[in-house]
Amino acid sequence: MFEMGLAFPADLDAIFDLYREAQAWLKSKGLGQWQPAGVSQVQHLEQVRGRIERAILAGTCYVARLNNQVVGTLTLDEFADPEFWAPEDRPEEALYVHRMIVSRQAAGGDVGKALLDWAAAEAARQGKRWLRLDAWQTNHALHSYYERQGFRHVRTMNYGHRGSGALFEREVGEVSSYRS
Repeated sequence: MFEMGLAFPADLDAIFDLYREAQAWLKSKGLGQWQPAGVSQVQHLEQVRGRIERAILAGTCYVARLNNQVVGTLTLDEFADPEFWAPEDRPEEALYVHRMIVSRQAAGGDVGKALLDWAAAEAARQGKRWLRLDAWQTNHALHSYYERQGFRHVRTMNYGHRGSGALFEREVGEVSSYRS
């Protein structure tokens, strides 16, 4: 069983390593997801590390641990990207998943499912109706994965300046047994 909980500053390196591992894996699959655009790889990684660190300090970055090892992470907050979620979507009724990553070693072991189920339960605990996320437009395998996890495709926003924009949401329903 995975242990879900807040990420701590001491987890920064482990989470950043998960990001770099996922970035390399996505590149090996020919996907542009999480690849630098308009900046060097070094600058890109510095920006991402800063975002992760800020999320940890804000108390919005969470991890899944197995045998005290970080095997997955996500950021969960109320930030509804205004390029994606319009006022008529009622963005205040949702929590949003950002930077969900599962270690390649743990892939296929339901870590992602556990993270998403935990996030949905947390959204329900906070009185939200929806758990939402945006995914890379061309990562159709990821879209299918989210649909298998109970998400429905809302729409895809196509912007020339960003590759993300496939929007998904899942009604949170009942509170699960996962605890923070």
